[in-house]
Amino acid sequence: CYGRCGNGKSHDENPRKIIMNWTFILLLFCFSTKLFAARKELLISTSIYHNEDEIFLAHDISMAMSIQYGPIKNLRLEIEKELQTKLNYFTDWNSEGEAHITVITPPEFQVLKSKLSMNDINAIAQRYEIQESRLMIMGIGHGKALIAGKEESAYFLIVDSYNLRNIRQMIYYEFLRRGGQRKTFDPTWYFPHITIGFTSQDLHENLGVIKNLKSSLDERFDIKFVSP
Repeated sequence: CYGRCGNGKSHDENPRKIIMNWTFILLLFCFSTKLFAARKELLISTSIYHNEDEIFLAHDISMAMSIQYGPIKNLRLEIEKELQTKLNYFTDWNSEGEAHITVITPPEFQVLKSKLSMNDINAIAQRYEIQESRLMIMGIGHGKALIAGKEESAYFLIVDSYNLRNIRQMIYYEFLRRGGQRKTFDPTWYFPHITIGFTSQDLHENLGVIKNLKSSLDERFDIKFVSP
């Protein structure tokens, strides 16, 4: 038919709809491609997964798994180059820098110490082979907070580990066994991460920074694992 078909609709309406649909699809594709291209791929060595030879260090008010520092230092340098910003890093345990995953935080130890010494906590960690813990690295995290009227940032690897969570449960079990109050410590409230660097100071939960995928994933960056 010509002009109008049996359904009463004009033929010349269809080309317009087709053009509009394809224009929309093209614009959506271009927008998506732009977003994808904007994600910077950061390299990290697969050696980050192998920490069994790292020394488990005892600390006064917290407990942590030691992590290879080289991959974290290199990642910080990559982020600094991308952001054109110099980042500070944690030097309290080593002036030249180090990496770790905190398992028991200082505020948590203030609760636990009524029944458990740090030696007790460290003994549990070593009994469950903390340095053998398998890690899942899920992405780059970015936390922000206002400090003295200025926005400060912290960058970290968002990670998870069944064994580290299990160690926290075993510490909780021993805490309860010795008479600790059940509601004073929650072993499941845990956001494991590896600090990479920060602008002025590290940012924690007391400043509103939750270091997990839901709250802190930095979508500007992707991770690519490379052989050491």
